[in-house]
Amino acid sequence: MRISSRDLFPSDAPVPLDRMIGRRGDVDQLVLQLSGGTHRVIAAPRRTGKSSVCEAAVGVLRAKRFYTVSVSLFKYTNAAALAEAIAQETLANRGPMHRLIEKVREAGAGAVKGAALTLAMKTQADLGDVVELAIRPGYGARNPEQALRMALELPQRIAERDGKRLILFVDELQEIADGGYGDPDELMRYLRETLHGAERVTALFAGSVEHMMRDLFTNRQRALYGFGGFMDLTPIIAEEWRIGLVERFAEDDCTVQESALERMIELGGLHPRTIMLIAQQTHLASIEANTRTIDLGLTLSGWRSALQAERARHVDTVDMIRRMGRSGAVALRVAGNLAHGLPAYHNLEMRRELP
Repeated sequence: MRISSRDLFPSDAPVPLDRMIGRRGDVDQLVLQLSGGTHRVIAAPRRTGKSSVCEAAVGVLRAKRFYTVSVSLFKYTNAAALAEAIAQETLANRGPMHRLIEKVREAGAGAVKGAALTLAMKTQADLGDVVELAIRPGYGARNPEQALRMALELPQRIAERDGKRLILFVDELQEIADGGYGDPDELMRYLRETLHGAERVTALFAGSVEHMMRDLFTNRQRALYGFGGFMDLTPIIAEEWRIGLVERFAEDDCTVQESALERMIELGGLHPRTIMLIAQQTHLASIEANTRTIDLGLTLSGWRSALQAERARHVDTVDMIRRMGRSGAVALRVAGNLAHGLPAYHNLEMRRELP
């Protein structure tokens, strides 16, 4: 029985620490900084390993007995849902409450009865009405902005009560600017005020739209100006890919010819998701061909399959850019130049009319 190609080479989800190729140094550095109480900001394009590094670091700190809270603004798209998630993630650091919250997630508020109800009431007496956010689905919808403010105060309160340090990880923070969580400027001011006074809470912010993240933290007009230093991810070098890919193929008893390995890395352009997707499709091609020898032919077949798999996504992206009007036309020309190895603005400065 062959191992699933997606299990060997995941391309669309964060990768756990023990499955990473490269970036171990980034995780170690982030763990050291966060454990020392230094707020950190990571801005990097999607599918480059940003979330994997952050989640791995948070996981290491959790194993070191830190309290942790992890939320993504891609997953929770309004203030009420985000408030409930933060409350649940925060309270789940307490073992008994963790089990109760899992039951609530599965069965709703009906799970809060008997011993669970007694536990909830005891916790509420200690921490206040914010507990309702965690155990009463929909509670935050009554007053979303107030609910979110209550939730943001909870990490410091529970860390202080339990004598712990807490790591708050918010992924895709740039989404805070779209207004779905309330007035962005007011929310950022409240976030800064809350975290500034939270001595036991260390924040890790990440985002995939770099210019928006830079604006949030380097624009003097923004409430989060100067809050937390930026940390750049270290590129995964070719040698790390060579070692990692060979080891990964070997898990399915596959051997990789040198020419195939080099071509795989070259076609991937050292981009994490691209290389993983090509490797994934190459492994799938080996299963279809009933062979465990990865040669150049299989690599090229995997590359073509990867291109085909991404076609719909690329078409959607191009259509979205075209709808931007003149700026979209310029963006497409710049992208075309880069794809052909030309300077970004080649042949643009001499043309006034763009299609």
